[in-house]
Amino acid sequence: MTRRVLFLAVISALALAVPTLAAGRPFQGTDGPGATITLKRANGTKLRHTRPGFHRFAIHDLSGFHNFHLYGPGVGRRTGIAFMGDRMWRVTLQVGTYRFRCDAHPKTMRGSFTVS
Repeated sequence: MTRRVLFLAVISALALAVPTLAAGRPFQGTDGPGATITLKRANGTKLRHTRPGFHRFAIHDLSGFHNFHLYGPGVGRRTGIAFMGDRMWRVTLQVGTYRFRCDAHPKTMRGSFTVS
């Protein structure tokens, strides 16, 4: 009986820790310095899908000619086109499709990911 209680306590602690760990590793959004825009996981892979909930986005705006604009259900965050620098966004994602783009070049600098 004691082992079972200990096992359940460990499983419960791990279940609580997983969202905290995920929130601790922000997605990496970058625009510039050339005509590029990307959104990647902390491990460097392209973000294609994630789960709903709280997420952090580390935005690296490397160009004074582009910006990073993230939008979708309940979200509309952007850097300024003339802005160059870093921003950290705390965003709650809902089920749906999210898009990111450069507002100065929306047809060529864009991407998306899903949340479900």
